[in-house]
Amino acid sequence: MPENRVKSFSVPTKASSARVSTLFLISQYPAAFSFPVVFLAIALGALSLVPTLEGRLGLYRTNIEHIHADAARETSMRRQVLPEVRIGPLSSQEITAMPESITEVSFSEYQVRNGDTVSAIQTRTGLRNPSTLLSVNNIDNARRIRPGQVLRIPSIDGIQYSVVRGDSLERIAARYGIEITSILDANDLTEATLVPGQTLFIPGGSLSTMALRRAMGELFISPVLGRLTSPYGYRKDPFTGVRSFHTGIDIAAPTGTAIKATLDGKVATTGYSPVYGNYVIITHDAGYQSLYGHMSTINVLRGQNVIQGARLGSVGNTGYSTGSHLHFSVYRNGKMVNPSSLLN
Repeated sequence: MPENRVKSFSVPTKASSARVSTLFLISQYPAAFSFPVVFLAIALGALSLVPTLEGRLGLYRTNIEHIHADAARETSMRRQVLPEVRIGPLSSQEITAMPESITEVSFSEYQVRNGDTVSAIQTRTGLRNPSTLLSVNNIDNARRIRPGQVLRIPSIDGIQYSVVRGDSLERIAARYGIEITSILDANDLTEATLVPGQTLFIPGGSLSTMALRRAMGELFISPVLGRLTSPYGYRKDPFTGVRSFHTGIDIAAPTGTAIKATLDGKVATTGYSPVYGNYVIITHDAGYQSLYGHMSTINVLRGQNVIQGARLGSVGNTGYSTGSHLHFSVYRNGKMVNPSSLLN
């Protein structure tokens, strides 16, 4: 006969019940307790605790803080993100990048300090287009700004435009390659009617290449009114007929005709030579020098500062010359330059 065995039973505890329940669930639903599912459940649980921990442990503040604008930092960051425009000649089609939205332009004032230049002021005030300061302040020569002078600084880049008869917003917008609404918004205009003489601010506009070069003091003017008789380069010597290199240009004009400084500068020297007769040499910025020869009279002294257009003397026929004319040469960093390539 089979041996009767007495089965013993233990009273289940809460822990053992939980273990039994867990084992039962695992045996019934093994996929639900696979590693990927368990890992995902743990991750979701951890993420759900983040807001509580941040709020209670002070990992960061959730209240709003007002941070004041720092113009210097903004300008510095803007230069890192957006390249500076060159301070040289720009094409008439070149337009400064426009902001995403245009608001009415506002103006502040800046007093020129000792040693200031237009490019330095442009950088300091956060502007990117050299045309902006020149146009808004009607500066016809950037090299002549002076300490104490007060300049108007617009809140955005652009130029000042004076309406002429026959103008329309459509025509002006097309000329500068911008939207009509940009002009309306920048000038806070409520209607499209324009009046001759009305001043508009053209956001993103630039001066023409010629106007910008002139204002930046990079545009040479003709030193005398006359007729070009001998260009720069190889030619036959007027006396010997031998082929030789002509280091400048000859401009014929009556004796006594005024000779003017082609650009702002300082008189480096004056004198007389067997070749150039009475001559003047002026030193300009950017390594330029200009020479004026065969003069009948000289009206400037060595070391004297002269502005563009100032009278240096008069046309003559002194030195190695066949008639009344001006010999005009230009050098840059000691090397000859064709004057005709620089003259307006």
